[in-house]
Amino acid sequence: MTEEKLQRNPEEMFEGENAEVDSAPEPSITTTKSDESNSEFVQITESLHEESLSTSAVLHYCQSKILRPYSRLLCVMGLRPSPIENTDHCVVLTCCGYVHLALVLVLMCVGYILQYMSCFRRDRGFDYKNQTNVEAIGHEYICYGNTAFSYIVPSLLHLLAYIYALYLFRINENEQLQSLMERALLVSGGLVAQHRIVRTLWLSIGLSIVWVSASVFTVSAMVANGTIVFRWLPHSSSGMTTLLKGLLVLSTLWHDMVQATLITSYCLQSQLLSLHVQSLRKKLLQYVISHGDWMREIGEFRKLLKYLNEDLSPIICILLIVNISFSASGIAWLLKFDVVDTETEPINGISVLNTLLWVLIVVAPFIQVSHFASFTSREKSIQETPE
Repeated sequence: MTEEKLQRNPEEMFEGENAEVDSAPEPSITTTKSDESNSEFVQITESLHEESLSTSAVLHYCQSKILRPYSRLLCVMGLRPSPIENTDHCVVLTCCGYVHLALVLVLMCVGYILQYMSCFRRDRGFDYKNQTNVEAIGHEYICYGNTAFSYIVPSLLHLLAYIYALYLFRINENEQLQSLMERALLVSGGLVAQHRIVRTLWLSIGLSIVWVSASVFTVSAMVANGTIVFRWLPHSSSGMTTLLKGLLVLSTLWHDMVQATLITSYCLQSQLLSLHVQSLRKKLLQYVISHGDWMREIGEFRKLLKYLNEDLSPIICILLIVNISFSASGIAWLLKFDVVDTETEPINGISVLNTLLWVLIVVAPFIQVSHFASFTSREKSIQETPE
């Protein structure tokens, strides 16, 4: 019995030691696995938290650096009610907002009248008839060209575009650009893409500022170059003439700011829609978004597109009629196709720059439309493919 126990005990003891050896490392293995999973979970949550922080930071940046200055610019031009008008506590502040709108309309109308009084055409500058062939009445200069198509029709179309924009932005109080920007940034899916959207928006805004600055420079150069005689005031004092010249430059600047703001708003929304549908296309191809969610996003995209085509596009079409006529007339004048009975000659450099500016502001919306059409055609091709 003792021998059998001695023979069994070593084996049992050996098996027990092996069992203790085999069972001892198991807790350390499970501990390391749990630590790895916890660290991975912490890393994932930290990355998601950083991504949400970056998205909120970009949204705050766009709100403070793009949307707020844009809203203030619309308020200055009377296209959007100022914050003081939305308060119901003070009637005086509300009246001040309406007085500001009335002053803006008066300034624009005074600008149209001064352009006719001084024979100032936006496509050529100051353009007078040659007095050797036409008898001057009361020693006043006579404007060259048809009065209706050179002054009245362009001014009425420009004013009509402003009134329509006033209805669209001020009465309806549409926040289309803000909602579109937020949706494009949220769907972009990354900090790099968000910064790309911000850079694209700033590029459009910067180009519009450059266009307005160059336009003011050309108008100022045309006013400073040569003699200007205002109709109905041929013998006015030098102080009155200087005041009228200043009002002419200021009102022309206001006209250009209105036009540049409206066209830039159209270009910004076209770019945001293009980037939005491009981000949706990438997510669908990378299987990041389901077909149901993608179809819902496309439904929202079509609502935004409907606003762009049906509400904002008529303003751009009205302005394009004016700008295309200015571009064609300016080019014809530079090429000396229309210099009969006129004593005004193109100013070297300034007239070329003026015509070039009108050509650029005509081309800009068409570039955005063609760029946007390419993305929408891709979206249609993806939507028609079977799942």
